[in-house]
Amino acid sequence: MALLPEDECHKINRLYRQQARDKALMVRAYLRILLSQYARLWQVDIAPHQWQFEYGDKGKPGLCERDFRLTGIHFNISHSGQWLVISFYRGHPIKQHIELGVDIERSRASTNIYAILSHYFTDIETRDLLALPEDQQRERFFDLWALKESYIKAKGLGLAMSLKGFSFTMQHRKSANMALFDAQQSREINIDNGISLQLHDSEDDAEQWSVMFGRLDYEYRFAISISLPESPTWLAQVVTAQSVFALA
Repeated sequence: MALLPEDECHKINRLYRQQARDKALMVRAYLRILLSQYARLWQVDIAPHQWQFEYGDKGKPGLCERDFRLTGIHFNISHSGQWLVISFYRGHPIKQHIELGVDIERSRASTNIYAILSHYFTDIETRDLLALPEDQQRERFFDLWALKESYIKAKGLGLAMSLKGFSFTMQHRKSANMALFDAQQSREINIDNGISLQLHDSEDDAEQWSVMFGRLDYEYRFAISISLPESPTWLAQVVTAQSVFALA
């Protein structure tokens, strides 16, 4: 709690369930500690409790104008189960406006994916999914769901944005490995580039977007959408609770 400003402590304490309070505290503390560590790479010293956020019309968080001008940091977060994914990108604090979204999804055997397809997936996405062997269709569903959520989160429009207004195709994706570092060891995770975004009812330019998709393990996958025509070189690191609070 000492890492958070007073107003965020009040928000957490208003949550009814202890489990929800614990998770909200961890998410907010992780974000603030890692923002401070990231900013120090550019000799900007902001303590975790000093960060101030602004929120879009649909609740998307971002740095307040003062903190953004000092750091140029864009961020987005997503959590599921015991995983929290935070994506940071540093651009020019005045000239460069970037939209950034990240989503993590867990594959769930209980979800009736076929009842959802016609409501939220485009004809192209549905056709490509159903063309796969049946044992691969569920995995493709959650892969696409992570991609679509990452784009919606980047736009910051929430449920006001139709999931059928854009689509992703994965036929031309290129697999590669990315080093995933943690405090104990390094390992590689599989990532995919070359995933295509198509926009069907938007003035946005799909060519100005890049997408990265990866799997953390057999159950969890994540996607990042960013409004840059060429994908940045992403670096990934696992930060455990013990190591992150040692930084505070």
